[in-house]
Amino acid sequence: MRAALQSSDARCLALQVGLWKSHANHKKDGTCFIGNKRLLKPKHSEPTKSLQSVLKEVELIRNSRDGQIEEAIRFNQELQKELRSSQEAIVTLEDCNHNLKREQAEMRKKVEEARHAVLNSLGKVKELEAKANQVPHLQIYIQQLESELQYYRSEVLMLQLPSRGSAKQEEVAALPERRHRVSEDQMFRSVEGQAASDEEEEKWTGDQQSQVADVKKLLDRVPCCGSGSTNKDDHENATVELAERITKLTEQLERKGHEVKKLETNMKEMKGPLLGELQQKVEETELLKMELQMLETERVRLSLVEEKLMDVLQLLQQLQDLSISKRALGKILLSTLDSCRAPQHGKDHILEVLDTLYHELAACELLQSKPLEKAQSHQSLSNPLVISC
Repeated sequence: MRAALQSSDARCLALQVGLWKSHANHKKDGTCFIGNKRLLKPKHSEPTKSLQSVLKEVELIRNSRDGQIEEAIRFNQELQKELRSSQEAIVTLEDCNHNLKREQAEMRKKVEEARHAVLNSLGKVKELEAKANQVPHLQIYIQQLESELQYYRSEVLMLQLPSRGSAKQEEVAALPERRHRVSEDQMFRSVEGQAASDEEEEKWTGDQQSQVADVKKLLDRVPCCGSGSTNKDDHENATVELAERITKLTEQLERKGHEVKKLETNMKEMKGPLLGELQQKVEETELLKMELQMLETERVRLSLVEEKLMDVLQLLQQLQDLSISKRALGKILLSTLDSCRAPQHGKDHILEVLDTLYHELAACELLQSKPLEKAQSHQSLSNPLVISC
C-alpha cells in the first residue's frame, strides 16, 4: 500500500512537471492557452481537450490517492481495534489464570485441613480402642474386688458367731494363712493388670492394696485371728473398723462399676459419630482431589490457549509491519473458520481454531518473502504484549 501511494505521488509530480513545461513553451511561442483562452478559435479545441483530460487524470489520481490514504487509515484503525480486543482478551485470560491459581491454593488448603481432620479422627479412634482394651482388665479387677468383699463378709460373719469352740478357733487361726495365699494370688493378678492399664489404674490399685493391708492389720487385732490380747473392747473396735472398711470397699466397687459402664456407653456413643465423620472426611478428600485435578487440567488448557494466542498476535503484528492487505487477512480468517467449522472429537475447539489460524498466518506469502529474523527482532523490541508468567 505504501508502494502504491508512492507510485501515485510520483505520477502526479511527473504530470505536473509536464504541464509546467508545456505551459512555458506556449508562453515563448505566444500561444499560451491560459492567457489567450478567450482569443482561441475553434480550430485549437483539440489541445485544450487534451490538457483537460490530463487535468482530469491528475484529479482522478489525487482522488484515488486520497481514497487509498483513507482506506489505509481505516485499515490501521481496524487493526488497532483488533489489537485492543486481543489485549483485553489477554487481560481476561490472565484474570482467569489468577482466579484458577487462587482456587487451586484454596483447594490445597482444604485438602490439608481434611487430612489433619482425618488424622485427628484416627487418633481419637485409637484412643477409644485403647480404652476398650482396658475394659477387660477393669472387669477382672472388679471380679477380684468382689471376691475380696465376699471373703471379708464371710470373716465378719464368722467373727460375729457366738460359739467360740476349739474347732472354730483352729479354723479361724488358719484363716490368715489362707487369706495370705489369696492375697498373694490377687496381688499377682493386679500386677498383670497394671502392666496393661494406665497410671490412674495403677494408682487406684495401690490404694486398694493399702486398704487390703489395713484390713489385714484389723484382722490381726481380732482375738481369734492373732496372738493379741483378749480385750472385748479391742474386739468390738476391730469388728466396727472392719465393717467400715468393707462398706468403703463396697462403695468403691460400685463406683468403679459405674465408671466402667459409663466408659462403655461413652465409647459406643463416640465410636459411631467418629466413624461417620471419618468416612465423610474421606469422601470430602476424594471430592477435593477430583476438583483439584479438574482445576489443574483447566489451568494447563488455558496456558496452552494463552501461548497459542501470543503466537498468533506476534504473527499479526509482523503482518501489520509488512503492510498486509485487508482482503488477504479476511481470506485467511475465513479459510480458518471454514476449516474449523466442525470441531474434532477429543480436541479443544478454541485451541484448534488458534492453531489453524497460526499455521494459516505462518504460511502467508508476505512472511515467506521477507526474512523472518528481522521481523522477529523488530517484534521483540516493539511488541507491548509480552506477558510475564
